[in-house]
Amino acid sequence: MPRVNIVVPAYNAEAFIAETVRSALAQTFTDLQVTVIDDGSSDATAARAAQDDPRVRVISQENRGMSRSRNRGMAEVDSEFVALLDADDLWHPEKLRLQLQALQSRPDHDFCYTAFDVWHGEPRPAYFSEPRDGRVDESLSGWIYPRLILDNHALPSSVVWRRSAWDRMGGFLTDDQKTDDWEYLVRASTQHRFIRLAESFVLYRQHPVSLSRRIAPVNSTELMRADLIRRFGMSAPPGHDVDPQALRRFQHRGWCNFADSHVAKGDLGLGLKTFAHLLATGPYRGATLTKMGKSLVRRWVPRHD
Repeated sequence: MPRVNIVVPAYNAEAFIAETVRSALAQTFTDLQVTVIDDGSSDATAARAAQDDPRVRVISQENRGMSRSRNRGMAEVDSEFVALLDADDLWHPEKLRLQLQALQSRPDHDFCYTAFDVWHGEPRPAYFSEPRDGRVDESLSGWIYPRLILDNHALPSSVVWRRSAWDRMGGFLTDDQKTDDWEYLVRASTQHRFIRLAESFVLYRQHPVSLSRRIAPVNSTELMRADLIRRFGMSAPPGHDVDPQALRRFQHRGWCNFADSHVAKGDLGLGLKTFAHLLATGPYRGATLTKMGKSLVRRWVPRHD
């Protein structure tokens, strides 16, 4: 049985999946299995994921979404540690070795995540040869619920954790893939200590996005944040308190950005209704009015780039 199971959900990822799998196989820690869940792809994802390496397993299924694919992958191997890797991200070769070293040095911590670089696919050969020492960022380690409820510092492709924690907690929710991984990690942070490695170990790929894309009609992030606060409160575990002023700032920014996107480029009525609610309930009315004015300008005044 491999010591680490790396779950890679993949949907129509033929352009990236082979390089992603190779970055996992190139780890200096080698006692691993890569479990690729081909989630109903209509392209050559499954074929390109399959490497000439017995540590790679490709499982094909009907399209069920990211979270169900992750749950399926976790169920396939009873390994000591589990890890996530998205189908278009890349790992530094020392990632697993240094994360396992950190978890072994702190047996009362169950999750380890790392810094990452936002990446647009440009060649980065030096990234993979740069040395790493595995130093810990103590400010984002330990009981991190008060920080994680504000901002998701834990990129899924950076996280490794003990299988025993997965078995106790159960799997990802499968309601909304925009928030399912954040919900899981926040839920975990109320029960388990985290370690954050300060150096970047993941290239987090960003894709060009069409300016005409459909804007979400529901602010799933803020609705999830409100639900998490309802479920876990302002202190989880007791004695580790969320900063109420910081929470209000993040909530305000989240709703302002949602309103701005609709007023500027989406459903004008929904955007104005959201701004009106923010102005009626406060706080930060001045900032809200300024944001709304800029949103209206962006909608009605053509840009000349």
